[in-house]
Amino acid sequence: MAPATVLLIAGLLLIFMQYTYWDLSVKRRQASDLGKSFIALAEADLAAKRIQGLALALRHNFAIDANRLEEMDMLYSHLADALERSADYLDIEPERLLSLRSIVAKLNPEEGVDTDRFLATLDILRPQLMHLIEKARSQRGKLKSLRNQSMDELVARTTLVSLVVMSVAIIIGILLSWFFSRRILRRIQVISHGANNLLRGESSQTDSPETISDELDDLTVSLNTMAEKLVRVVGAEKLLQGAEDERRRIARDLHDQTLADLSNVLRDIQSLKQDNSCHDAVEELETRLQGTINNLREVMDDLHPQTLDVLGLTAALEAHLASHEKNSSVETNFFASSAAEELDLPKTTQLQLYRIVSEAVHNVYKHADATRLELTFDCTDNELILTVEDNGRGFEARPDSSGRGLHNIQERARIIGALYIWKPSRFSSGTCFELSLPLQQPATSPN
Repeated sequence: MAPATVLLIAGLLLIFMQYTYWDLSVKRRQASDLGKSFIALAEADLAAKRIQGLALALRHNFAIDANRLEEMDMLYSHLADALERSADYLDIEPERLLSLRSIVAKLNPEEGVDTDRFLATLDILRPQLMHLIEKARSQRGKLKSLRNQSMDELVARTTLVSLVVMSVAIIIGILLSWFFSRRILRRIQVISHGANNLLRGESSQTDSPETISDELDDLTVSLNTMAEKLVRVVGAEKLLQGAEDERRRIARDLHDQTLADLSNVLRDIQSLKQDNSCHDAVEELETRLQGTINNLREVMDDLHPQTLDVLGLTAALEAHLASHEKNSSVETNFFASSAAEELDLPKTTQLQLYRIVSEAVHNVYKHADATRLELTFDCTDNELILTVEDNGRGFEARPDSSGRGLHNIQERARIIGALYIWKPSRFSSGTCFELSLPLQQPATSPN
């Protein structure tokens, strides 16, 4: 808005200057016309003077000379033409112009060569020509003086108007810039306030505009969309983290209390085995109690894998496969590269990866009817890759699938920023689940 206003004022200034120079150009053209009329009258006077000289020569020597007659005819034509040209550029009264034309017509040699008539006519014509010459000279001088004065006035007026207009334009531009910059600054402050509220964990956000009219509106909509997605992701992360904390607490309580109580009962039963009268009943009870303890350990490990906290992700994945292999005929193979084993991932990321792989392995044992399962844990320079592959009956994951396990995989992968795909296995049948997680590059110090 401010640049447009300044340009408008500058345009008005150019129009004013154009008008002023147009007025000066009109005066310059008038001066040029007066100069042309002065030259034409001077030529007419010279032609009249030459005709007068020829007429005097003919009076003293009346012998007819064809060359002189031809020259006189040419001078007459030149005189008539100069008079007409001067009438085009000089303001001559119509009566005087008609009188001059009638006087010049008397000098036409075709009407007969009468030296007395020529001389008498020239005595009348030449003073009138001199009067017109003086009139043209006087008007030309006045116009020249007026033009010089107008030029000085033009320069002074143009300078003054330019200074005033440019000063006004600069002031208006500054005021408009201040007004719009304050408006833009207030909008930026509102957006910044909403971002700070989000950073502090408050839910208040900047209202999204109904229509996007500029870049700030687009920025507001983008920030609000990003804030909504961030709130959902953080909410899901906190929910899963709360669930994991609850799992850890339950597993710790089971270990510290229930499992300890069962272990004490088991030791008491084992001491009763020495009594032969109830040996068989006690042995059966011991077997059942030992199975209950083993089941409870599996529940505790499912709630929160202790191996993950103690030995890390690689050992926890291997132990998870081994626990499934005990009670199944599925052939399992686990491969972890040395680079993957040396990865130092955050505990939260390790836990989410473990849960994702556990869910994928659970799907293989529950739904795939597979006889072979392979788990691969590898990483490249900037990416971690986990693959669960089987030779079962295949599986097609749809985006609108409402299964709880698939939903858990999706939410956990989104929390840690991982991508995953379901694709056909490299075996003759089956499914391959592949997850990729971008790794942060370590900062390198300058040489």
